[in-house]
Amino acid sequence: MPHRIRKEFDHELAEAKKIAREARADAMPWLYWAVAASFYLYEFFARVAPSVMEGTLQKEFAMNASGLGFVMGLYYLAYAPMQLVVGITLDRFGSKKLLSSAAIVAGIGCLAFALAETSAILGLGRIMLGIGSSFAYVGAVYVATVWFPRRKLAFIMGMTAALGTLGAALGQAPLEVAVQDFGWRTAMYTAALGGLVIAVMIWILVPRRPDWFLKLAEIESKESKDSMFAGLREVVSNGQTWLISIISLLLYVPLSTFGALWGDEFLVTSTGVSKETAAWGMTLLFLGFAAGAPLLGWLSDKKSMRKMPMFLGGALCAFSMGMLLLAPWMPFWLTVLFLISSGFFAGAQAITFAVAVEQHSSSCKATAVAFVNFFVMLGGFILQPAFGAVLDLTSTSDSYTAGDYRLALILLPISLTLGTFLCRYLIETDSP
Repeated sequence: MPHRIRKEFDHELAEAKKIAREARADAMPWLYWAVAASFYLYEFFARVAPSVMEGTLQKEFAMNASGLGFVMGLYYLAYAPMQLVVGITLDRFGSKKLLSSAAIVAGIGCLAFALAETSAILGLGRIMLGIGSSFAYVGAVYVATVWFPRRKLAFIMGMTAALGTLGAALGQAPLEVAVQDFGWRTAMYTAALGGLVIAVMIWILVPRRPDWFLKLAEIESKESKDSMFAGLREVVSNGQTWLISIISLLLYVPLSTFGALWGDEFLVTSTGVSKETAAWGMTLLFLGFAAGAPLLGWLSDKKSMRKMPMFLGGALCAFSMGMLLLAPWMPFWLTVLFLISSGFFAGAQAITFAVAVEQHSSSCKATAVAFVNFFVMLGGFILQPAFGAVLDLTSTSDSYTAGDYRLALILLPISLTLGTFLCRYLIETDSP
């Protein structure tokens, strides 16, 4: 009897995998992924937009660096705990309705930000943006895990991260031009409209989860239909998932802290360039990540390795960020070169999500990705105000010097070095 049951189980699994291979060989999965990932591009744009408005916001709302860092960090305070809800609900209900609804919430957050007359409303807008945005990356990755084979996972996750950072690049120099020409409120009104457009696109173009994927999840984990929190228990009980989450947090600091808020003013103060030039420099940081994430992900897939690309990427990123401490004494073109290399090698962080997916069954892949993303966003919430607090502690006036920024910047290569060191304790997953 057990032998017959086992044969039936193997037959069902083989049939489901055959249907999955045929569906995943089609060209349409690229469209589904691209539409879902466009939400991540949009939310990343909205997330980093305040970095080119920093001086204006401080003056208009009478806030110091710590205060602004706290208000902007409310995005992460909302985003990070939502990850535990996001992963469970995506695994349970799929991406279509959840992603389209989340895009609307993110757009309303941008609208509240644009209408704000007090720092409290400004913070409320960031919280709503954080809640809506919390579905963006995990949702796009979840669509990829449904519609793409494992051998492409690191590459697709790198592409997803790259698309997001293109949004961040748009939130630098191009947004700086728009803010100067039309004002920061008009820019955020436009971003609010973008949320509605993304929601409609997702609703129309992204399909529901196919039956063959649900069958695979059911076969691989019989518990998945009986308990909504079974996947979370599986993820939380895996020590390697905790480790990869911490590594992911530490390898992402060039974008979550430096790129998302403090980088523009650092360049202006340390190098003497204009705000427009600094914004272009930061754009290149994000474009570096956009190039590095898919390329390093492809290399990871090609060589069937996860640890080594992360280790090398983290080490070289730490070196590049450390060299930025010398920005006041370097020619600006060399500073830009280290910005690009910092972003490029930080792209190794995208591989951490492939590791998380490979550690778990189909019934909790979104939960695993969301758990890692929870730590990444928690890092942004902690380090953005920490950076601002160091500035306030070291400054002797209302303005910050190049020396103040250098002291705060030391936090970043230290974090990267720690994340790189922790890679040695990872167990290589069964990557394709």
